[in-house]
Amino acid sequence: MANSFFGLHIGTSGLYAANTWLNITANNISNEQTEGYSRQTATQQASRPLRVYQRYGQLGSGVEVNNITRIRDEYYDVKYWLNQCKQGDSSTRSYYLTQIEDYFADDGTSGFTTEFGGFYNSLEELSKTPADLSARSSMLNYAQNFLEYMTTIRTNLQNTQADINAEISSNVDQINALAKEIAIINKQINVIELQGANANTLRDKRALLLDELSSIVEIDTNEITYTNGKSEFYVTICGKSLVNNYDCFSLEVIAREDKADADDLVGLYDIKWSYGEDFNPATSGTIGTLAALIKLRDGNNYVPEENNPHSVPIEFKGIPYYINEVEKFLEQLTTTLNDIHKDGVNLYDEKVEDIPLFIHTEEDDRYIVNPDILNDPAKMATSTVGTNSISATDIIDKLVESKEYRNFDGGTSKEALNTIITELSIDSKKAQDNERNYTNFRNLIQNQRLSIMGVDKDEEAMNLVKYQEAYDLSAKVIQIMSEVYDKLINETGV
Repeated sequence: MANSFFGLHIGTSGLYAANTWLNITANNISNEQTEGYSRQTATQQASRPLRVYQRYGQLGSGVEVNNITRIRDEYYDVKYWLNQCKQGDSSTRSYYLTQIEDYFADDGTSGFTTEFGGFYNSLEELSKTPADLSARSSMLNYAQNFLEYMTTIRTNLQNTQADINAEISSNVDQINALAKEIAIINKQINVIELQGANANTLRDKRALLLDELSSIVEIDTNEITYTNGKSEFYVTICGKSLVNNYDCFSLEVIAREDKADADDLVGLYDIKWSYGEDFNPATSGTIGTLAALIKLRDGNNYVPEENNPHSVPIEFKGIPYYINEVEKFLEQLTTTLNDIHKDGVNLYDEKVEDIPLFIHTEEDDRYIVNPDILNDPAKMATSTVGTNSISATDIIDKLVESKEYRNFDGGTSKEALNTIITELSIDSKKAQDNERNYTNFRNLIQNQRLSIMGVDKDEEAMNLVKYQEAYDLSAKVIQIMSEVYDKLINETGV
């Protein structure tokens, strides 16, 4: 049978259980604003009953809390991680494409097409007074301004490529740091859970790290739990193991020895695993911030550079694509104008077939107005008859008419310029729309997660009242039992 003080034990078990619930509630309330925190709860059960060998059977021995768990649905975690890499991918594209779009922007007073229009307008003005040296000088300066503007665009694109390259290195460092921390937490979780407890806080911390990692690169996770409580946790990226339970593999950036595109900066980074295997999320069909950065830096619209074994086709219109489009436009434009100009005669009655209007410098790889003509505008040809008829403008007329030549992939030079701007605007708008959509999806999924794992202040406030009453009742049981035992011990006897 139960001893005389068994009632105190039962009351004390209720007191401890209520106190545990109060502590859990207090912890939930204090972590309401903690990022990644999962609401915790406890499970309790009746203690093992006592056999008293009476007709009424077993006697209950109170209550015990047997587990403290976190409330979380891993289904929404997986959905969130998948959306995170999509949102990170589109956000990165949107940011840099908008920046590139600004380089080509035109407000009507300065910009891409304005400079081009100013050059052709100056040609039309020159046709009115072809022998006027000041008019020639003005036209040549407009031409030089246009070419310098195009050079500035290319320089800005290459500067952006350098920024993206540095960000790629930063993202690789971040992946390594996150992988290392996840591996450490895996071990810490097992140290606690092999002793029979739940490592709730550590699991929340690991999930928060995975939230961050999933924005950078697309991830797959797998956890195996054994009957003894031991668990093994794995993270893979691009089909390769990043975290293998307690171990992790690292990535490293290595400067290229050979350019993937002739216009690339020197020393752009390739990514490799520490064991030497290549890693390129942009060509493996995955998404995320890192994949978007590589596509922006190396994207050639799936057209590798000819006769370059190091050029890899990447299906995205990135910086190499737009640099090549600008270079292709300038090459076609200057070639067309030079072909017209070479048939003329200058004011010195010299044929100019060996004096091109525009030249391409090998030293700094850019197009400029021929310095000989820029310094002496009389060397420029405006007609095929020279000083025999200083008012003749047949060469100038052809230069003006070249604006309508359809030798830019079937379009005019102006249409070619507008095509570049239009393509960029469409890609930028698409990235912005995707960013907005995936941001909305992220908020929706996060709200779904929080509806399960988040702390509800009203609910916790009610729990405080409920468990306080349970605590008071258990304390009342102990008080009454104390009075009974006082009567039994101090007032009963012979």
